[in-house]
Amino acid sequence: MRKSLNLTASILMMTALHVSAEVKTYPPMPSLSDLYSVTVNGQVVAVEKLRSQLPLDRLPEWFTSEPYTREQQEVHIAAFSCSGETEVRIAVAANVGRVSVRPRSKGIAARTDGNVVAFRLPGPEKLYIEIDDLPPLLFFADPPEQEAPAADAPRVRRFGPGVHHVGMITLQDDETFYLEAGALVYGGLRAKGARNIRVMGRGVLDGGYEMVNMVKLEDCVGVVVEGITIRNGVNWTNTLVNCTDVVIRGVKVISFGPSGDGVNPVNSRNVTIEGCFLRCTDDCVAIKTPRYEQPSHDILVADNTMIGFAFSDGVTIGFETNAPIRNVTVRNCDILQARGGSRVDGHSAFSIICDGPALIEDVCFENLRVAADVRKAFELNVTDGTLYGEDPPGHIRNIRLKGIAWEAPRPIILSGHDPAHRVENVAFNGCSIAGEPLLSARQDVFRINEFVDGVTFHP
Repeated sequence: MRKSLNLTASILMMTALHVSAEVKTYPPMPSLSDLYSVTVNGQVVAVEKLRSQLPLDRLPEWFTSEPYTREQQEVHIAAFSCSGETEVRIAVAANVGRVSVRPRSKGIAARTDGNVVAFRLPGPEKLYIEIDDLPPLLFFADPPEQEAPAADAPRVRRFGPGVHHVGMITLQDDETFYLEAGALVYGGLRAKGARNIRVMGRGVLDGGYEMVNMVKLEDCVGVVVEGITIRNGVNWTNTLVNCTDVVIRGVKVISFGPSGDGVNPVNSRNVTIEGCFLRCTDDCVAIKTPRYEQPSHDILVADNTMIGFAFSDGVTIGFETNAPIRNVTVRNCDILQARGGSRVDGHSAFSIICDGPALIEDVCFENLRVAADVRKAFELNVTDGTLYGEDPPGHIRNIRLKGIAWEAPRPIILSGHDPAHRVENVAFNGCSIAGEPLLSARQDVFRINEFVDGVTFHP
């Protein structure tokens, strides 16, 4: 039996700080944490315990090849909204030793007093907090809702606090799927050929380990997915197939099982993925073009926190790349983990794996911060085209890396396939490894084959 938590007593031993931001707490989820108690500006925030329920003895052998996927996974979740600076206090059962509040780029300095961790939060943030050897606390301080539909608004499928079993829902033109804070909706979403659809709120959409491709949108135009938590699906979580003008903003994705990708733009255009928190058991963001006739272009991935818990890149273009991909920007993201095996000998923090005849060009990776817990730092790889199908090889060119900060030296792979299928024009500008400027192809890091041209370095 774990010791009970006494957050109130611990708080009284610490100096109170004056904060005035408005805090809105959410109704609790059914399964409450037995490890963490949280207050924000003195208000109690319900903490959920979320533990996977995977059939470990029936999972694919490749998925259980890593020690961290041979057992049930567990996270705890504190969620609320706030409008400005707040004082956060987290209590656990025993005196605290080690604390990590990430991403480090947020500059949040935690202090401890006995069994309490406290810090000042400047405003809405999504944090990954580790205390000693406890399962991580996913800390979601949401911004206040700006465009919540009115209670009597037409064409709104609205779910209030509590548990709802809805199955698969298909959205039509101009419909909104709205989850209030405290709503736990077991189901999935579909739309095909729809225009101007919205998925929004502060509630939770849960696949219950039954929904395959939980959110799958095909041939849609004008889509916004904002604010909700999406979790416990089977295979890819958010799949966009031949979609145009899509914004995925402030979404939290938690996956536990095989092929648990976070967001997959597939043969899609004008897609923005921003301000999201992606804790995934396959690629957090994967851009693909399996259809030969539909290119992908003008995709922005910005201001996200990515935890590639297993078999995952933070961001990848690939593997399925049969139509052209161009004008992709990945900017200002924190990649905290990227690990596990793959068909190219392991995952990277971010990569382009051209496994098909596509020309992939004009891709910019900018101001990314990569933690030490990654298997490979970065990879550009033109394969023979047969890793996921039977296709000829393609091309990669005009790739810019600007202001990338890798915490630790990990392999950087640049690999063309043959003289006609090359990697060309790769520029490293203002990048660093372990705090040292990256000004050359360091032998302890780079693996470059003979089918790579035009690699340059600039301070």
